[in-house]
Amino acid sequence: MSRDSAKLDEILERLKKLDSLENKMDSLSGQFRSLSTEVSSLKTSVNTNTSDISNVKTELNQVKAEMLSYKQEVRKLKTAHNTREQRLRSSTIRIFNVPTSLGESLENYKSLSAKVYDRILRPALSAAKLAGDIGVVPQIQNAVEACFRAFSQKEPEAMAASPITPPPPVIVRLSNSTIKWAVMKHRRSVPPPSEGERDAGFRRYVIVEDLTPDAHQLLKQLQADSRTDKVWSANGTIYYSRPGVSGAVKVKNIFDPVESILGS
Repeated sequence: MSRDSAKLDEILERLKKLDSLENKMDSLSGQFRSLSTEVSSLKTSVNTNTSDISNVKTELNQVKAEMLSYKQEVRKLKTAHNTREQRLRSSTIRIFNVPTSLGESLENYKSLSAKVYDRILRPALSAAKLAGDIGVVPQIQNAVEACFRAFSQKEPEAMAASPITPPPPVIVRLSNSTIKWAVMKHRRSVPPPSEGERDAGFRRYVIVEDLTPDAHQLLKQLQADSRTDKVWSANGTIYYSRPGVSGAVKVKNIFDPVESILGS
């Protein structure tokens, strides 16, 4: 009987272990079901977030497309405005280093017009006639439509009474684009300032096109860039050349970034 009792005890012990394992399995099964529920919930959440992210990306791409379209429209409008403004300046030039004189003012520009015509415009137009570019040298009333100095906020009379270096540029609106073209082509024929004016620091007259503020700003930026050799304008269009490279490059749009214009 002792052997049977021992075996029975052993069987009972094993049954207890089996019961314990079964309980553990039930517990693990419950935990697994709980984890499965959590995983399913997480998957749903991930799918929802993925969908939200996809929607946000779509909306962001739409915003980017709208911003690009807006920038293109603004650029188009700015370009059109600049073109119209430059056309209004098609017969206008700027002359630098013209010494100021007593009596100059925005209201009294006749003396300035006469000085600019006699010392700068007529010599250039005479050279143009001699070269056969124009038939006659027009008189001042037929050549100059308006002439004034681009004074700063200071009083013009005060500036004229105390000349500064450099003086404000002179803006001349010529009667037509042909006269402007002749002056620009033969500007090197203009005599330099008088000896006394040269002693005062006025070395030479600088005659350039009257560019719009945006075009002038770009021209100065390109001139200051080491990747350019010469920078100039013709009929409101800016051109530049590169060091050691022959030929001129035309700037297609003045609102392009300098890096885009010049490249790396």
